[in-house]
Amino acid sequence: MLLAGSMIGIVQSHTLSEADREAARLDDYNSYDFHVLYRAGSCFGLGVGRVEESCLAMAQGKTNLLLWGDSFAAHYYHGLVASTDPKRVNILQATQPTCMPTFNAAAQGTAGCHDFDARMQAFLGDHRPDLAILSADWLEYARHPSFAGMIDDLRVLIASLTAAGTRIVLLGPSVQFKDRLPSMLLRAHLRGVVPNADDVVLPDIFALDAMMRQALPAGDGFSYVSVLDAVCPERQCPVTIDNGVPLSWDHAHLTAEGSVYVMQRLMPKLGLDK
Repeated sequence: MLLAGSMIGIVQSHTLSEADREAARLDDYNSYDFHVLYRAGSCFGLGVGRVEESCLAMAQGKTNLLLWGDSFAAHYYHGLVASTDPKRVNILQATQPTCMPTFNAAAQGTAGCHDFDARMQAFLGDHRPDLAILSADWLEYARHPSFAGMIDDLRVLIASLTAAGTRIVLLGPSVQFKDRLPSMLLRAHLRGVVPNADDVVLPDIFALDAMMRQALPAGDGFSYVSVLDAVCPERQCPVTIDNGVPLSWDHAHLTAEGSVYVMQRLMPKLGLDK
């Protein structure tokens, strides 16, 4: 009997508790594999300055939608696919890490971004997508070189594309957190506290959203869409969705579930039914 009791104790000591399993689940997001979701290596170029031809293939008889920007554009691709009808909408994707969507090559920080900029100028010189959705880490580009420089570049780009007949939707700042969200959720779980959005969300994004909205008013063929208005009512951004899945797998980049969650709230503002 003593031996049997000892064995039970040993087995129980090696059995994960519910708290342990939850901690391990959250920690797994710190090694999240985004490559398939973002189409890394093909339509999300990983710094090589180009995307594959298939990523920019136009389709007759459909609405051709171009998703253009850096990783903060690539993380919307999965949600766009889940939220649109492939029989009606053809999604083109041109995304590069740290490359702002612009026609001003001098504003780009790397040689890969210069090449990407040239590639997109050439493509848009010959093709007219019906809709271009622009998204990027605006918080970073507003710092380098400056907010005014970023806005000037965007105005030139918007004017050029709308004059050519492409409707533009510019998505404002994405939800960003003060640190890696899974790590913050894990620390909160270990402390036994419920994470508060006010404690984990980076407040700078709200000020930038207001500044961009004022600097880029709606015009003929152009609209600015606030991601934060759609996702964070009264500045309360979700930190987890779908039974505890983190919205982001790092400080800002969306998980698969996060991409669908955000895009479903943005869809009514994209005007795809027009």
